[in-house]
Amino acid sequence: MNTYFSEIAEDALQRFRWHFIECREEADCLWLTLNHAERHNALNPVMLNELAYALAYAQNNRRLRFVMLTARGPVFCAGADLKAMMGGIEHHSTVPPAQRPLVVHELFEQFTKPLITGITGNVLAGGMLLVTASTFVVAHRQVHFSLPEVKRGLFPLQVMKALAGFMPARQALNWCLLGEARPAEALLPYGLVTHLVAQAAEVEPTMRQLVEQLREGAPLAMQAGIDAYHHLEQLSHEALNHKLMQLLQTKDAQEGIRAFSEKRKPQWIGE
Repeated sequence: MNTYFSEIAEDALQRFRWHFIECREEADCLWLTLNHAERHNALNPVMLNELAYALAYAQNNRRLRFVMLTARGPVFCAGADLKAMMGGIEHHSTVPPAQRPLVVHELFEQFTKPLITGITGNVLAGGMLLVTASTFVVAHRQVHFSLPEVKRGLFPLQVMKALAGFMPARQALNWCLLGEARPAEALLPYGLVTHLVAQAAEVEPTMRQLVEQLREGAPLAMQAGIDAYHHLEQLSHEALNHKLMQLLQTKDAQEGIRAFSEKRKPQWIGE
């Protein structure tokens, strides 16, 4: 459930002017591209608002099953744009503002469809929150992930908390304290990077291959699973069983069981 916007326009991609993010629909995918390369795609308030609205749009749109996140330029995301945070920023965005302050990890927790992120440029600081929020991360082998905040007199507190969901908390702390850059390959064992490719040109095709595989799964089942994943620490086994019982009542679950017994591929309708 989205708690940031009271209304999401059905024609949002056409109605509004998007300044820092490029949006396009392709079949059942919404492609989002961070488009502020001159500032290393650092997250300013307007860009974050556009990202939040785009995710809410995809969440509300039944025909969209996946969000594909990419970025222009040699840096995928350099974290927060501190300069923009401290002052105004020139923009032409007409995307409606959120009703309350945006919290990065929270806006991703409200999104329950697969988020497939393709990374061809380095990731720094708070940009790691886009990585930890993703369902799948396809990265070019030469990409590095850096946490330099401690060398700037700051500390990546939110990133440390997010990383602790992928690696032992002390390892997350150590990385933040050392402020070092780590290659994409080093993140594979933790699941922070799920797919590693040798060439940057292979990132998008790999993302598309993932979508082809994921289309075999039922939309509502995936959403239920991702929603549960976001709240695993709070959910009891009883609550999870209740969610499963609800899924069993869906038309897709009935179709899946019927297709299995009839030895054919199921036809999902998202109901």
